[in-house]
Amino acid sequence: MLRPGRYKSEHDGNVFQAYRYVMEVKETAKSYIFKLLEVENRYADDHIEIMFGGKKRIVLPKDKPCRHAMRVWSDHDFTIYPFQAGVPFYFEKEDVA
Repeated sequence: MLRPGRYKSEHDGNVFQAYRYVMEVKETAKSYIFKLLEVENRYADDHIEIMFGGKKRIVLPKDKPCRHAMRVWSDHDFTIYPFQAGVPFYFEKEDVA
């Protein structure tokens, strides 16, 4: 299971590929709940933003087919592949300062 908290995905390459997404993640027995907190993206793939569809919160079911692929790597990071197209996004748990 994922630990609840803030997760970030970022790439600081050139201006055409740079992005930063921060989400609050909660996991229940039947679903993953994502709340989009920060979006910094100019020209990079925007599949995460499209996945949220203009909303700030989405729920992905665990036990039903979903358009978005997700893989939990450990208790503190995961990869999400919106619409199973483009490039997957790797999210790491943010350090609490």
